[in-house]
Amino acid sequence: MAPAAAAACAASVRADPPGILDYGAIHACLLGGDRRASLPALALLLLLHFRVLAAAAGTHFSPAVSRLAARLRLSPSMAAVTLLALGNGAPDAFASAAALGGAGGMRRAGLAAILSAGAFVSAFVVGAVALIAAPFAVPPASFARDVFFYLLAASGLFYIYLSAEIYLWQAIGLVLFYVFFVGLVVYMDLDAEGKAVSTTELEVVNGIGRVVMDLPVTMEDRKQQHPTLCTMFSKVMLQ
Repeated sequence: MAPAAAAACAASVRADPPGILDYGAIHACLLGGDRRASLPALALLLLLHFRVLAAAAGTHFSPAVSRLAARLRLSPSMAAVTLLALGNGAPDAFASAAALGGAGGMRRAGLAAILSAGAFVSAFVVGAVALIAAPFAVPPASFARDVFFYLLAASGLFYIYLSAEIYLWQAIGLVLFYVFFVGLVVYMDLDAEGKAVSTTELEVVNGIGRVVMDLPVTMEDRKQQHPTLCTMFSKVMLQ
């Protein structure tokens, strides 16, 4: 083992706290610091992690979210901006908090990690899903709404990243921005459900009208619609 690799291996072993899976130790200690061997091995390990993550999400996360959305009677849009967003964003939240916290925190790295995660999801994940699951249709209004709000949030976060500081009002504004976005999704879903119910009721009424018009007219119906003079006189006498 080369002296540089030995020093890197010793530093990885003395790391506090130790990592669950120390990639530096794999590169420096297990593979002797050889990049030609470590790069393909670590790339295969990364692909294995993605495969395990996809299997875990398909087996546990997605069915659990589907059951919760069904029990809470949430629409797909509401489930996406609440349950799915919290589930997908929880690791980013903890990683960013760890990077930003403490005296030696890497503040720019923490903010850059959030932007990088958003770019990864928007580019790689969307492209991969489109290649695997295509063709499929998305509602134009909901898609345009989500993209517009995502661009606004990313622009605000990019401004904070360039300034390298965030004020209290900016932090509160970001939280309120998400609350407003969720409220808009709820309003649009309720409006769409109301229009769907109105359309269904109109179709039912029109269907009943057509049934009534198609019914055969009997002699009794004709008498009720066009009563004779004797019939009207008898009704008056009985009253």
